[in-house]
Amino acid sequence: MIVLVAIVMVAMLAMAALSVDVAFMHYTRAQLRATTDAASRAGAEAITRTGDEAVARQAVRNLAQRNHVARKPLSYNNDDIVFGRTRKGGDGRWAFAPNEKPFNSARVVGDRTSDSATGAVSLSFGRIFGQGEFEPLITATSAKVGVPKRDFVVVVDRSHSMAFDLTGKDWVYPRGHKGGYCGKPHSANSRWAHLVVAVGEFVDGLADTRDEERLGVVSYASRYRGCAGSYPDASIEVDVTTDTSRASEFMSRRSQIAIPGGTNIHAGIMEGITAISDPSRTRPDAQKIIVTMTDGRHNAGPNPIRAARLAKDRNIMIITVTFSNGADQRRMREIAELTGGQFFHAPSAEDLKRIFRQVADGTIGFVFVE
Repeated sequence: MIVLVAIVMVAMLAMAALSVDVAFMHYTRAQLRATTDAASRAGAEAITRTGDEAVARQAVRNLAQRNHVARKPLSYNNDDIVFGRTRKGGDGRWAFAPNEKPFNSARVVGDRTSDSATGAVSLSFGRIFGQGEFEPLITATSAKVGVPKRDFVVVVDRSHSMAFDLTGKDWVYPRGHKGGYCGKPHSANSRWAHLVVAVGEFVDGLADTRDEERLGVVSYASRYRGCAGSYPDASIEVDVTTDTSRASEFMSRRSQIAIPGGTNIHAGIMEGITAISDPSRTRPDAQKIIVTMTDGRHNAGPNPIRAARLAKDRNIMIITVTFSNGADQRRMREIAELTGGQFFHAPSAEDLKRIFRQVADGTIGFVFVE
């Protein structure tokens, strides 16, 4: 019996020792996960706010120093911290592209292997079983979406249907409005009048943010020459500037002129790309965003998907807004998703106003990519 008890006691002590180390390993992994997640968020916040990689790396290290893993502060090599850009794909998933600018993300490798800056984790009883160290490795990628440093170009539809009525007589000019193609849009009842209000809401929204955005305006229709004058397919009406009030001023001025022509969305986006790509007016570290709205369907010029592909190649996001149920929602959604932007549909004037304010406000928050 004494021999049997001795054997059982040895086995029980071995299992107890193993249980202590296993519990310690789980606890260490949880510490490493929490610290790595927090460090990646600190890096994403710092790189988005400052654009300075050195400052962001230090933010990661400062946080790690305040959070111990297995009784040691976590240290990072430069290779353990990678900055890049995160976009939301058409399938709804977030994807991280390392070293792609402008940065809005940080990938941090929490490393407690023997080759790491901090070293492996020592076990209390594991060496009895020939395993004296534990080497956990965890990667976390965080993105700060809704980047506060943003340069915008609003691309507005000035085709003839924007003069149509919104008082229950859709697809006709407002009652008593004699101008037709040659007259200016109604100051209260037309779709254009409600777009003027929505753009004003957008400008007010930018003024309420804590960062200084820049804003330009492009208008488009189709090339026109007739009783209302001569107009190109698209034109830059306001160069990208910190004086966002100029957008509202343009919309008010344009309200006094006829808005004839078809709908050449391709030309509008292409002119928007030109405006947002001007290095003398936009910032290299700012997110470049084109907000494109239409109340109809593309019926002039090349397919606007071609322009969207060019925007994607230049890391320009396109946010699309359709106004009226006759608009081509499918194509505008495709344009937005192709460039990592969002699609909005405004069936009413109030919806249009709300959407423009929502886009201006942005949604600043973190997403964990992995």
